[in-house]
Amino acid sequence: MKALSFNTPGEARRHLEQLDSSRGLVLFASAAAVSELSRHAPSRAVLCSTKGEYTPQGYRSGVVTGFEYESGIADIVEILHPPVLSGNVLSASYHKVQGNANAFLLLLCDGTGAMEETILSSLFFIAPEFKIIGGSAADDEHGETYIYIGSRRVRNLGIFFNMPGRTALVKENIYVPTGTTLLVTEADVFGRTVYSFNGRPAAEEYARVLGVPEADLAEHFLSSPLGKRYEDDLIIASPMTINPDGSVTFYSQVMSSTYVEVLSAADPLAVLEETLGGSPYKPSFVLNINCTLRDQLFIRDGLWADFDRTMLGFCGNTTGFISYGEQYYKKHANQTMILLLVE
Repeated sequence: MKALSFNTPGEARRHLEQLDSSRGLVLFASAAAVSELSRHAPSRAVLCSTKGEYTPQGYRSGVVTGFEYESGIADIVEILHPPVLSGNVLSASYHKVQGNANAFLLLLCDGTGAMEETILSSLFFIAPEFKIIGGSAADDEHGETYIYIGSRRVRNLGIFFNMPGRTALVKENIYVPTGTTLLVTEADVFGRTVYSFNGRPAAEEYARVLGVPEADLAEHFLSSPLGKRYEDDLIIASPMTINPDGSVTFYSQVMSSTYVEVLSAADPLAVLEETLGGSPYKPSFVLNINCTLRDQLFIRDGLWADFDRTMLGFCGNTTGFISYGEQYYKKHANQTMILLLVE
């Protein structure tokens, strides 16, 4: 797999038009650039709109990036709405690669549709240990995401990669538990909205445990998201907005009668060193999906330059994008970085 980067849509368009028939391509770019490029994309090219791009030169915004691969190793599947309508074709593609421990599924989802958990739950036929990495496409100012298979616009898609070499998935949280938990006492799971924690209005109780005025709660969302515990794994659920009734809407589902953990930020650069230091091997290619909320935090705190230095020192053949949510195996996370490592 080869990471690509283009400074302008025009450069990317010329590459698309000259793409060898034996090569497949996944490109990440702004909504406007994706819409423009779709008119020139062959059917073996996938395009996804982003909130920012990660390139072999590091974090950028307003460029086109992505990766190229041998087209014979990939099976591209449109995921219909509702996802159950695509069950048979997804299952058929999965069964072609399920015996390969190096295979993985790349999921690209509509980041405004709030369907990530529904899509993941529809993949019940996929073994728990099968690698799934994904990101949710970002929207433009009009609230639309853009995902294309060639020139055909789709809402969601999956690409099964039948990899010949070793692969690994790595998830990084830069947030740690504070020791404070909240009981979700009333929630609309499909609406991703919590009405009460510990029997009190959600925003009021969230602010109380943080020790901040309720009027200032939204200012602390980046620094103090919530964590959902799955056995030994911690999946971040990021708050999106406080509603007029005092409820809080999240970027992922939060279920009633469960506990969530209040989190605080660790040192992101120290965590990155630890994350990469735990890699099972030196990769030849890295796909990097970072949440838009991490992006906001990194911009606010001026962290991208140091992040790039460490990440590209680990592997210069790196690409990815800033997403509206991350898929890691069968879980949908926020405020997270997911890495696919190819040996």
